[in-house]
Amino acid sequence: MRIPASPTFSRLLTERPTSADMLRTLGDRSVSRASRRSRFVTVAAIVATSIMVQVVRSPAELAAAVTPTAVAAGTQPAPNIVLIVTDDQRIGTLNALPAVRRLLGRQGTRFTHAIASNPLCCPSRATILTGRYSHGTGVYANWGAAGGWPAFDGSGAESSTIATALDDAGYETGLFGKYMNRYPEAPSGYVPPGWDRWFVFAEENGAYYDYATFDNVRGVRQHGSAPEDYSTDVIRRRATSFIRNTPSSTPFFAMITPYAPHDPATAAPRHEGTFADEPVAIGPGVSEDVSDKPSYIRRQKRSDPARTVERTRDQLETLSAVDDLVRQLAHVLRSSERLGETLIIFTSDNGMLNGEHRWRTKVVPYEESIRVPLLIRFDGRVLADVVRGTLAANVDIAPTIADYAGVLLPDAEGRSLRSILDGSSTQVRNAVLLEHLRFRGLPVPTYCGIRTRRFMYTRYANGERELYDLAVDPNQLTDRSMSPSYRRERRSLEERLRQLCDPAPPGFSFP
Repeated sequence: MRIPASPTFSRLLTERPTSADMLRTLGDRSVSRASRRSRFVTVAAIVATSIMVQVVRSPAELAAAVTPTAVAAGTQPAPNIVLIVTDDQRIGTLNALPAVRRLLGRQGTRFTHAIASNPLCCPSRATILTGRYSHGTGVYANWGAAGGWPAFDGSGAESSTIATALDDAGYETGLFGKYMNRYPEAPSGYVPPGWDRWFVFAEENGAYYDYATFDNVRGVRQHGSAPEDYSTDVIRRRATSFIRNTPSSTPFFAMITPYAPHDPATAAPRHEGTFADEPVAIGPGVSEDVSDKPSYIRRQKRSDPARTVERTRDQLETLSAVDDLVRQLAHVLRSSERLGETLIIFTSDNGMLNGEHRWRTKVVPYEESIRVPLLIRFDGRVLADVVRGTLAANVDIAPTIADYAGVLLPDAEGRSLRSILDGSSTQVRNAVLLEHLRFRGLPVPTYCGIRTRRFMYTRYANGERELYDLAVDPNQLTDRSMSPSYRRERRSLEERLRQLCDPAPPGFSFP
């Protein structure tokens, strides 16, 4: 049984917050929710005059889509929003999620090149919430001076998120699952700005069994190892209850963040062994020659293919409970006649390597680390059964939500994907910035990189470089950074990287 190390949360385990504590942690609620809902109509009307709002009822109407007068007048109901963020879900795992494919993929749009700009839990979650890169959130890592919740809070970015924007507009907001590393260091009973309902792991990271949760209504609870304590299922029950109990007249924002498929991947009892006989393909990266890779990769031991297969199967089994979660969410939304009024986004904070390039975690600028699933459904407003190969990024998620909800998101660096989702354009960006700050426990040097549709180019703080032509080398087996035939591409990418990587991560500078 793991107990939070922080004294503030250790006290919470034995003391239920008082009513006064709850009022303080919920923030300033002097403005009534009814008043904030009325302000939403005004804000939505203002935003609608400055952006094109296209409502599409079928793919055939895409070319003729126009700004509806109802939205311009601020009378169209605000959409409900469900954002599901898994933990360390690598690209290529959607085949294990039939409900996600059927309910979101076939009924929405799937991106095949969605990128996590800083492929690590806390930096990515800060980016998802704010629409800003790490240099804009102050969160570069999970630990250290620029890591975890203290960095997010200390930079001020936590006070200006998609949650605060929606909450100010009258949304009922709730987060269910994992928040950030080092959240236990927050003051007793702390709820970040913008959240009305708060049910999160009250621990350093999260777990499948034997974990504590903090609920701003019920206080702290220690969960055990019984089947009903399986964390993905507990999160599902709390999230669906939140949706059921939100009045139909009030728009809601539910951010659902299960621990799966994070290591050590532990399946729910009903899913144990379900992938035991499933064939697992071993990519060429598991056995590659790494002599042209950076020094931190060359120092790693070769991966065991059998362990790669075992770990992959374990991860897939944990995702089966996430698939159940999505299926139940769709059922609740449909039964309450809100499915058609809800924008649903499914993604992950980062990917994960299972032995490719001799690496067995994340943070590196390789495809298995930076590419994540991204599926978006919004009936009548997002193209159905469409696969997009255009670039998208975690920095684009909050701006996309803000666009559909008609709220303002100050200082966002990402771009709304709405024009891609409704078919009015095929691209909103041609590059994504990659950032990483070296931290204790991992030897990956600080770096800045750029991912375009064809290339991945990275500069490390120690002077090493990598360049991959993904059109001919999708597995990133051959570094082209020293190749004379790629001199022009390298110079172009270097110039663009200098523009994007500004400000650079602490300790990084271009020569």
